[in-house]
This record gives sequence, structure tokens and C-alpha cells, in this order.
Amino acid sequence: MGKNEESKIESPSKVIDREGRETWKGRFDFLMTLIGFSVGIGNLWRFPYLCYKNGGGVFLIPYFIALFGAGVPLIFLEVSLGQFMSKSGTSAWNLFPLAKGLGVATLIIVSNLSLYYIVVIAWTIYYLYSTFTLDDMPWTVCDPNWGPACLESVSQETKNASGASEPGSNIGFKEPAELFWTQNVLGLSKTMEETGSLQPHMVICLAVSWFIVYVCIVRGVQWTGKIVWFTGLFPYFMLAILFIRGITLKGAMDGITYYLKPDLSRLGDGNVWLDAGTQILFSMSLATGTMPTLGSYNQYNHNCLKDALLFSVINCATSFFGGLCIFSVLGYMAHERNIPISQVAEKGPGLIFIAYPKALSLMPFGAKVLSGMFFLMILFLGLDSQFVGVEGLVSQLTDAFPNKYFRHRHARPILITFICSLFYVIGLIFATNSGMYYFQIMDFYSASGFVLLFVGFGEAIAIAYCYGGKRYIKDLEAMMSVKIPTYFLYSWYLITPVTCIAITVMYWVKFEPLSYNDYTYPLWSSLLGWSIVIFCCGSVPMTALIQVCRHRNNISDVKRAVLREHQIHPNSEQPYEVIQRDVSAGSESFPAVANGQCDLPYGPNKPQFSYV
Repeated sequence: MGKNEESKIESPSKVIDREGRETWKGRFDFLMTLIGFSVGIGNLWRFPYLCYKNGGGVFLIPYFIALFGAGVPLIFLEVSLGQFMSKSGTSAWNLFPLAKGLGVATLIIVSNLSLYYIVVIAWTIYYLYSTFTLDDMPWTVCDPNWGPACLESVSQETKNASGASEPGSNIGFKEPAELFWTQNVLGLSKTMEETGSLQPHMVICLAVSWFIVYVCIVRGVQWTGKIVWFTGLFPYFMLAILFIRGITLKGAMDGITYYLKPDLSRLGDGNVWLDAGTQILFSMSLATGTMPTLGSYNQYNHNCLKDALLFSVINCATSFFGGLCIFSVLGYMAHERNIPISQVAEKGPGLIFIAYPKALSLMPFGAKVLSGMFFLMILFLGLDSQFVGVEGLVSQLTDAFPNKYFRHRHARPILITFICSLFYVIGLIFATNSGMYYFQIMDFYSASGFVLLFVGFGEAIAIAYCYGGKRYIKDLEAMMSVKIPTYFLYSWYLITPVTCIAITVMYWVKFEPLSYNDYTYPLWSSLLGWSIVIFCCGSVPMTALIQVCRHRNNISDVKRAVLREHQIHPNSEQPYEVIQRDVSAGSESFPAVANGQCDLPYGPNKPQFSYV
């Protein structure tokens, strides 16, 4: 027995680190990283604006249906897959080679997501800068350059003798917070064709954002695991302050009622179902290859089921709580202007940069300090999601080509530098006057909507019907020594695929072209968006075809590429079968253990593994 083999079976109860791969240094680093995701911009930025756009409370019905139908089953599937295979992205699907295209699709999705998601961080940095460099917060007063549409300049003229605004008299006017967003931050052009020029403040903020992300991830996953302890917990402190202030404003209960009371007539709107279904996948970072990456850093016998379930609860609770904060402020804004809540602000990605600053400016004291803390919170949330997304992209590339291109010890920092620089240059399109239009196209087509539903559907089908759902459940029970609820098996076989298909069908029944407020996108932009969808989804069958063509001269290899008889253990790259045996029988009954062939952890009543 060699020295290395001897060390592997030194202690049956010892948890063995996988050679050549980093693992989470602390016991709870993995869970905190998932929680860092759950308190992300996707929850406090994307969820409220989609809920507002789709009629408030009715959005919650398909949202929770999608949570239990697709979100919970897929989060456990992805995390456990990465942990079981000790690989991320494409390499994790060595479990079933014909489905490796799903890994390629997630690589494309996370690349697109990393490209445009960081723009939210750039917007936040500009707000943070404006908070502390100007005497007055610029979104609280009207700027003469905004013209007569600013509400502050006309509010006195529209009031009646009793001091209240006439119903509907303020329709057409806008709050300073909204005009600061559209005029100063975005410099938004009237149409998508009016690209305009690069905005210097956005060019600088985007560069700062990418530099911070680079610094966060270049140190590796152990450094990342420590950062999320702060970025994951600090936002709850700020949310509590915003909620307390929000519910004390006049009209706040009207906003909360709009948020919680569903308009059931909107259930026939396909966009409501599509936005709700994909928001679950988006906020939980599913179908992006990130969750298998994070799971691959776990110890092999880690109980990831517990983490996945806890993550699901915290993720949705945070979104729901963030919605309460937003809609309480929207109720106040509607009360002040005496207009319907549905008309109080834009129904787009900028909602968080209108409602929250407005709420903080109404604080009786310390408004500037609290505003600075809020934007610092949003910055941390964005960075938390962004650097883990880029980490997932880097890990997928290094796992896909471990021997050819990434042998050198400086290969990883060089790759990170190249990705950050390239994405910054490409992302300058979002720093133009029409940048918001391109941003929404990327948000709708490249990392949301059909691509997430398609990949989530494919993952469930690949595990349940191709690899074998029952066999995968047995693998996980052997790996973690816990009983897996049959809910997951039924979900992968039926519930998750049906949920994804139903949401897609509901959308097509009531199809509407993409729009931004009152502006409808031109036809060529829709063609651009659908080409992104086709490129991403088409990679799945194309990769499967390549797998078959690579082995066309050997029918045995083709069969193995289509369906392997035995799963492959990640450490040895050798197939094994699960054999239940009594540990008390002694090592003589286990030739695989005695010969140093098995490096899995052992313990009482744990299933043993031997190679076939």
C-alpha cells in the first residue's frame, strides 16, 4: 500500500478533502454564502419591480407555486450534483455525458448575467457618491434642467383650498427621485435607436465595480466565504430600519394592501406567470451553474439538503419582506400625489432607486447617513452576487480544461483579469444613453425567461429519466447518510417539468412584446433577444450531438455516452456500486477498504462503496 493510499484510510470517521480542489474553510461558510445569495439584489431590486409591474398581490400566487414546483427541487438537485461530482458546470454533468450541454448552457447564462448584472452595482456606486459629495441629496429637490415636469415645482399650484391635491391633478408630473434616476443617472434617450454617447460617470463607476469584484474573487473561495458573513447579515439591519420607517408613513397601509390583495383577473396574464416563475429561478441563482460550483466546494459527506431547504425559506422570506418595505413607500407616494398606486412610479428596474431613496429622505433625522448606509448595503448585495457569479464562471472554465490550459499556478489570476477586463469593455454599451434598453433586453432574454425554464426543465429530465431518479436518490443517501424525502423524486419526475411547461404555455397564450414603461421595443431588438435564447438553448442538443459524433467509430463508447451503467466517483474517476454492509464485520470483509481503493468517509450504519 502506498503512502498516499495509506493516508486515505487512516481514520474511518475522518472526512477526506478532495485532492486538488479548495473546500470551504469554515463549517458554515457554505450556508452563509447561500444566505448571501438569498439577500441579494434579485430579492430587493428585481422582485419588487416585477411584483409592481404585474399588479401587486396576484404576483405572489404563481411565485409560490413556482417555488415548490421548481425552486426547491432544483436548488437541491444542483447543489447535490456539484457536491457528488466534486465538479462545477459542464464537468459536473459527467454523471450523464449526453446532458453536458446543460453545463454549456449554464456557462453561457452566467456569462451573460455577469456582463449586465454589474451595472446595478455601478448605479449604486453613483448614488453612494452623490450622497456624500453634495450638500443636499439630489433626488430630494428639483433640478432646473429637468423642466416643469418635476412635482416639487408644481405641487403648490395643484392643491385645493383644503390643502389637499385634487384627484388625478398630479398625473403627468414626476417626483425628483424619479427624474434624478432617468435624467442624471441614466441620461435615458427616448428610443433605443438613439444610442447617444458614453456617460463619464457611468464609465468610471463601472470600472470601479469591476475592480472591486476582481479584488474579491482573486483570493479564492476561502476568502469569499469570509466576506459573505458581513455582506449576508448587514442588509437585514437596514431592512428593519426601512420597514419601521415605511409603515409609519401616511398611506403606507394602502401600499401594503395593494401588495397583499390579489387581483385574480390578472392570473390570465402570461407575463405574470413567466415573471414569477423565472424570478424564483433568478433569485435562487438556479440554471446558472453557480449552485453546482458552490456545492462542489463542500466536503463529500456534507448534508447539503439542510442547507438547500433553509436557503429556500430565507430567500423567499427576504423577497417578501423587501416587498413590504417597497410598497409601504409607494403607498405614501400615491397618498401625497393623490393618484393610484399603479401610476406612482415607473414599472421597471429603477424602482428600487426611486422608492428607497424617497423613504430615506423622509427620515426625521440622519437621512444622509442612513441613505449612505442603504446604498452601501445595496453595494454589498450586488458584489456578493456578482463575485460568486464570476467565481462560478471561472470555476466552470478551469474544471472544463484542467490539464490543457490551467496547470500554471498563476493561470487562475490571469483568467480572472482577462474576464473582468473583457466584460468591462463589452459592458460599456450599458453606459450609453440607451443603456437601460439594452440592460432590460439582457435581463429578459439572456438570464431570465425561457432560458432558465428550459435549463431547469432539462436538469430535472436528465436526472429523473436519463441517469435515473431513484438511483440518484440512492447515491445522495449514501453520500450524506440521510433519508431523502420522496417529494424530490416526484418533483424531478413530474412536478418540476410540468411547472416549467405550464409557465411557458401561459406566457405564449397571452404573449406581449417587451416594453419599458410606455416605450415598445423595435422588432430588431426582439430578434436580437431571441437569437440569444436560441444560442443558449441550442447548445444543449448541439453538445449531445458532439458527444455522439466523437465516439461514432466505437459503438460501445456511444452507448456509454448515452447512458452509463455505473456512476463515476469524482476522486478516482472509476465506476463504483453501492453495497450495504455492516461495518462491525471488520476490514477483512471489505477488500476495497483494505486495499486502499475506497477513500470515502466511514462510520456506523453508513453504506460502503467498492469499485466494479
